[in-house]
Amino acid sequence: MINLISAAIGHTWAIPFENSFILWFQSLAGETSFLYYLMNFVSMFGEEMILVGIVGLIYWGFDKRRGEKIGFMMISATLFNPLIKNIVCRTRPFDSVEEIKNFRDVDGYSFPSGHSSGAASTYVGVVITYKDKKCKWLIAIAVIIPTLVALSRTYLGAHYPTDVIAGLALGVGLVFLVDFLYKVVPNKYFLYGGLLVIGLAGFFYCTTSDFYTGYGILLGFMCGILFEEKVTKFENTKVWWRIILRVLVGGGLFLGLNSLFKVVVGAIYPTYEDNVWFEHIFRTLRYAIVVYLVIGVYPLLFAQTEKLWKKIGWVKKDEQEAEQAQ
Repeated sequence: MINLISAAIGHTWAIPFENSFILWFQSLAGETSFLYYLMNFVSMFGEEMILVGIVGLIYWGFDKRRGEKIGFMMISATLFNPLIKNIVCRTRPFDSVEEIKNFRDVDGYSFPSGHSSGAASTYVGVVITYKDKKCKWLIAIAVIIPTLVALSRTYLGAHYPTDVIAGLALGVGLVFLVDFLYKVVPNKYFLYGGLLVIGLAGFFYCTTSDFYTGYGILLGFMCGILFEEKVTKFENTKVWWRIILRVLVGGGLFLGLNSLFKVVVGAIYPTYEDNVWFEHIFRTLRYAIVVYLVIGVYPLLFAQTEKLWKKIGWVKKDEQEAEQAQ
């Protein structure tokens, strides 16, 4: 409800070509068309679950330190985006122009695009973090997917062209900034803590839920990484089926725990969503706890499952050699 109220009191503005571009784009094919389903599908590659899955794939599977760095790049965009949105307070295109259709269930403010900044920070972040590998196909993906995500958001009526351009710029800019800071700041926890301090400003003026989601993710991320380094100390694997299993279970925990907390609190306090501050604080703590558990505590299971795989004979000699070759 707070997002709808915020949108109603936001600012409406557009560069002259923007409304015409969206109307032209939507005129190519309407709802239930191939283009409609394609754009909805493409848009998913900038959504939370896909981006978390990519970070989880690298963190739980291939290289936890690279995954951590990419994760921080993505989280930086996730936090800075709503900090900017709640200053600019730009309304959505479909709220401003009656002829523009809302092909996606979105609310809140429009500038900059969160899908675009999230996609850019994650896919470009993978390329920058793996630049020593010089993979041309990774570069192609980092250019194509964020661009398609940005186009999809304009077709769906969720964003103006300037929203997605700004979102892409924000995501890419934060990737290079984080990459630079990782090299010059002696302790990465200064970066994590510094972003937490910067983010505190949002509690005084942010009305949209995406800020509180982002801040909770950052808080859980920092605590989870610290716990992993001090206690968990899990090892990565190069065995494909174990990587997939880790990601599937981790993703399931991320979704399941989030839903569980909502159900439990909803049973105790059925009308909590009507209490704006309670909902915001609960959202922050919920995401903080869930992210902390999946990043720091969940990997404690990896060592135990390794023993199980060996006991039942699922670990072959060539897989053991691959593990030792890391």
